[in-house]
Order: sequence, then C-alpha cells, then structure tokens
Amino acid sequence: MRASRLRRGLRFVAVLGVLSLAVPDPSVRPATISLTTVETARAVDFGDGMLWVLALGSDARPGTDVAEGLTDSIQLIGIDWRTGRAVGIGIPRDAWIELPDGEARINTALRDAGPQGAADAVAEIVGIPPDLVLVTGFAGFLSMVDALGGVEVESPVAFRTDDDGLAVRRGTNAFTSEEALDYARTRRVLEGGDLDRSANHQRLLLGALRQLRDHEDVEGFMEDVALAAISGLQTDLSPRELYRLVQALTTVDPSRATSCVIGGTPGTEFGASIIRLDLAQARALGDDAREDARLEGGCR
Repeated sequence: MRASRLRRGLRFVAVLGVLSLAVPDPSVRPATISLTTVETARAVDFGDGMLWVLALGSDARPGTDVAEGLTDSIQLIGIDWRTGRAVGIGIPRDAWIELPDGEARINTALRDAGPQGAADAVAEIVGIPPDLVLVTGFAGFLSMVDALGGVEVESPVAFRTDDDGLAVRRGTNAFTSEEALDYARTRRVLEGGDLDRSANHQRLLLGALRQLRDHEDVEGFMEDVALAAISGLQTDLSPRELYRLVQALTTVDPSRATSCVIGGTPGTEFGASIIRLDLAQARALGDDAREDARLEGGCR
C-alpha cells in the first residue's frame, strides 16, 4: 500500500510538470475539448463532497471551436466522492425550452449563449447548477477514446448504426474510437430516437469510466489519458486541478453508477421535431440526486 501511494505521488509530480508545459494557448488553434467552471458555482474541490459536471457533445466541424457547435449529447453528471457513487441525467437534444432569446431546442444553447448559457438552461430544467461544463468535439472524443485503448459498451438491444457500418450486438461490445463515435451519433434506427441515443451516451460514459478505473495502475496509462485530455484543450482550471479531476474519477465505482434520460412528448415547431420535456420528472430526478448522486426513486 505504501509503495502504491509513493508510485502515485511520483506520477502526480511528473504529470504536473508535463501539464504545466503542455497546456496549449487557445489562440493557437480552435479547442477540441473545453472544460470551464460556471460563474455561479461554488469553489470546486475534487475529492470532497458532490461535483456536478455538464458534459456536452458538440457537432462543431473540424477547425471550428467546439463551443460554436450544436450539442447532440447533453448529460448532467453528479459524482459523490465520499461514497464513490455517480449519476447521469440525460436531456434529449430536441428538448423545447425557453431560452433568453425565446423558445428553441436546447441543443442551440451552447452555440448561442456559450457554456454558461448551456449550464443555465440545464439548471432551469433539473434544478441543479453545474460546477463545470465539459464540451467535446469529434476530434476530442476520438483522442480520448484512443487514449483509453477503446471502450466496452453493454447494449440491451442489437442494431446496425445509421450508416449501416457497425453491427451492435446485444450484450458486450468492444469499440474502437471510430466505432464508438458511430455508435454515439446513431439515432434514426433506434426505436426511441433521441431518447435512446441519450441512453447510449450514458452507456458510453459508463464504459469509459470502467476502462479508466480498470487501468489506473498500468504504467503510463493515466499519463496518456491526461496528455490526451489537454491536446486541444481550452480550460480555466490549473494543471493541478486537471490532474486531480482525472485521478479522482478513478474513485467512482461503476457498479454504483445510475442513470436516467428525461422523457417528454414529441411534437413539431416550425417544421422541426421537438420534445416537450416532462419537467415534473426532471425536477424529481434533480431533487433525488442532488445531495448524494442517488436515484432512490428510480427513473420514474
């Protein structure tokens, strides 16, 4: 145990040194991953109490900053460092909500109002203000999954992806980064459309967490993950905070992680498909999970 702590301590010092030199200047090239604190958030202390992260998947094209895209994935993730529990609350991208400039689909909030605007929109729905907003584009997603060595996903059903390029089997699937992206983007062939796609995003996140936890003691693994995370990263966190965040994620027990996607009623506005959210369900989930990352009342 003592040797393990010493080894982790030496790795911590080494990676901090690398990070302090490698965090890129965001003016050099567009960010592919953005990690920012929210203005209304309390001071973030990784490893003590609850942390809420709004994870957004941006469809920004290559060469464009991730914050300028629409968000096809919207997940509010709560982590209780004290117990190793985690919870994911998914919001379908077609959710029709009130934004500062009028009613619109929630997937426009990041593009039109930035990370803070997206955080405010989610806080209004769920009743929980995020502490951090993580935005990942296609390049950032591929880089992170490559650093993890791929990801395993448990699928409750078998299907072929929208482009018919990937056969997803019922049960365990081992995906490369490209296959994981194909899986994440698929929705047309899914019975529940965007609601099922949001659930698939949660399965991807759980698979990534398992991979991170299972390999944390492999020499060089955490260093590779940390370095992949800062390639194209734009953040207001310090190198020390970045490393503590990655390291603290390994305290989460995948078997104690739960998730739910907020449902609603399909509709149409201005010729576009929308979902009118079940706001009672959204607030009930937020109230249930706020203090301990647990959904004791289930998904409802």
